[in-house]
Amino acid sequence: MKVVLTTLNAKYIHSSLALAYLYAYCQDERWQLQIHEYTINDYHLNILTSLYELKADVLCFSCYIWNIDMIQRLAADIKKVQPNIFIIFGGPEVSYDAADAIKDNQAVDLIIRGEGEQTLLEILEALYSNNPMESIPGITFKSANQVIDTIDRLPLTNLDSIPFPYENPEQLHNYNEHIIYYETSRGCPHNCSYCISSTMHSLRYFSLERVKKDLTILIGQGVRQIKFVDRTFNANEDRAREIMRHVLSIPGETRFHFEIGAATLTKDMLTFLAQVPANKFDFEIGIQSTCEKTLESINRKVNMDKLMQNIRRLQQETRIHLHIDLIAGLPYETYEVFKTSFNQVYALKADVIQLGFLKMLKGTLIREQESLYSYKYQDKAPYQVLANKFISFTEMVWLLKIEELLQRYYNQGDYTLSLNYLTSTVYKENAFQFWEDFVRYWQEGNLFNYSHRRETVYTILNNFVRATNPQIFPEFQEMLKYDYLNSGRPAILPEGIHSHNPADARERLYEFIKDRQFNQKYLPEFMELSPGEIRRRIYLEWMHIDIEDYHYINEPRPVFFVYTAGEKRPVKIFQLD
Repeated sequence: MKVVLTTLNAKYIHSSLALAYLYAYCQDERWQLQIHEYTINDYHLNILTSLYELKADVLCFSCYIWNIDMIQRLAADIKKVQPNIFIIFGGPEVSYDAADAIKDNQAVDLIIRGEGEQTLLEILEALYSNNPMESIPGITFKSANQVIDTIDRLPLTNLDSIPFPYENPEQLHNYNEHIIYYETSRGCPHNCSYCISSTMHSLRYFSLERVKKDLTILIGQGVRQIKFVDRTFNANEDRAREIMRHVLSIPGETRFHFEIGAATLTKDMLTFLAQVPANKFDFEIGIQSTCEKTLESINRKVNMDKLMQNIRRLQQETRIHLHIDLIAGLPYETYEVFKTSFNQVYALKADVIQLGFLKMLKGTLIREQESLYSYKYQDKAPYQVLANKFISFTEMVWLLKIEELLQRYYNQGDYTLSLNYLTSTVYKENAFQFWEDFVRYWQEGNLFNYSHRRETVYTILNNFVRATNPQIFPEFQEMLKYDYLNSGRPAILPEGIHSHNPADARERLYEFIKDRQFNQKYLPEFMELSPGEIRRRIYLEWMHIDIEDYHYINEPRPVFFVYTAGEKRPVKIFQLD
């Protein structure tokens, strides 16, 4: 019996932890297991052909809001060309309305509800032996033109009974260009009404010994990034710190992403985090809203003062990359109230601000409350909110456009100096007003309807400031030019951003790098290189800013941007008096 486990990931760099678990847990000499992963960007017919050529007897799909439509089409088509194949759906998108889902999908033979490891193993044993399935907990299936729901399966209590999902080095090698997902616990200590994790009524942990062993293997294999999917990694702070210490003690270049609750960070934890080297930890912190009434309505109790204080300390005292989440469309958050939340979060100056939009997920309390708050949302996945009694669709569309520009500019990390200067100087920390004005400029110029080269995106921001705030334009343009040169080696400056280089700038650069004393002082790492080789690594620009504190100076001074192969940003920037 050949069993294929498959899913469609949202991006190529993603991988499926769920399939890896199922593959490890359900190994048995009685059947052959294979994993085949695709993405939602792959062509339907190409995926269908690939699945057909596998000639599986059992085909298992892992279903989420981002892939359910494509999976339903694939299941229907594969059943037409392989009518005897047994098709199983599992995952959060089908776990909470399994009976309706199986009625609506004639190609689907069975749905697994909830955690799948034990359940799938028992299903495969029944299929192999041709035994009935009524005694298997946690499934919904068709039998004699009827849909049968068995009793719910209790969650696994001993998570260590699940084998390490990346035990096989060859399998791990297949993920070497992907993010590796890993969990040290299941469940969540919180009960937020919009979250699927609120349906899990227990928080269970893998043993520390197991976690350390697993992570040692992953880091030893040279995995580039491990993303922990624990809903609140520091729910048990002592345990979290012990795991963090362990991964930091192992030599390697692996980077680690954690979702944390910042409000509960203690002084001891903050002191520890201040010692973490750069480029090792990424923290994702869900603020969602700063409106107390909103947070109360979604069962999200938090000490907002403590939360903000701790994030500021993380920003100021650590070298951890911070990703902060906001959610638009929550109860009681009008457009005006959302502005306040946005400005308070923006003032934290996190590396990434994720402006998300509420999804009315199946199984969540907030979906049951849709009439209470007059929610209107998409009928099909991802069930994104369109409006509610507090915010109109027109206002939501405006936020969607702000989110698009936030992604293009702020979250790329390439405009830090110029955006900070603009929002502080002109907008007096009312960042939301800036983004509103910028969206208006894009709309009036019909700019949203076209794709733009990197240089053009800089030019648009430059032109916006020149048109709307000419009083700061000379200073701003220098800030923007610095951001551009700091974000990658240029071929030319973007249109409209002017160079102040003297006519003999090229000759003067060669004079600098031919001077041995200059190289010893500023470029000691290039002492063995020829002037020509050094020249290829340097971009020289005379600028009207002092790069120590970025204040405007009347006479431009030369700034050297030093680049190396394999690095996007310059590895060194220095300025001559």
